[in-house]
Amino acid sequence: MEYVVLGLLILKSQTLYELNKAFQQGIALFYSASYGSLQTTLKKSLNQGHIGFREQVDKGRNKKVYFITEAGTKAFMEWMEAELPTSRLESAALTKVFFLGLIDGAEKRRFMIQDIVEKIQSVQTDLQRMDKRLQQIQVPDAHADTFAYQRKTLDYGIEAHRFARRWFEDLLTELRQLEEKA
Repeated sequence: MEYVVLGLLILKSQTLYELNKAFQQGIALFYSASYGSLQTTLKKSLNQGHIGFREQVDKGRNKKVYFITEAGTKAFMEWMEAELPTSRLESAALTKVFFLGLIDGAEKRRFMIQDIVEKIQSVQTDLQRMDKRLQQIQVPDAHADTFAYQRKTLDYGIEAHRFARRWFEDLLTELRQLEEKA
């Protein structure tokens, strides 16, 4: 969540309320946050020197308006260009796409999307291997229904990764076409 907040603050200095609203109005589709988790993230980022704040009076109320520091921008950009972990792949990948416009250079953007496609393919391959192994298992009749539905969740994961891979490959194609036009 730290990098989502940093990305939002690169776009615009914001209050906690505004950050929460930004999550609710779009980011929550792939990354959820509560006021408490946002407060914790802001405190951590303040302690790391990645953000700062200024106090402002608005309609007689004191507000903290958070802004990103140079160190925060550097940390965010390093995260954007870092290899994706396979855990929480979907939310990390979508977060990077959400902020892709902050990355200078079509080549860097393409590299980032290519990395995402490769990670998705790797996970999809692992899930397909697991499916093949599970097809070999002899399940006692008493557990057949349970096992069948457990396999359905695996099937969902395989199909979700198939869709994600195709979606990111399409995005990669769009980026290449934009680069050719430039």
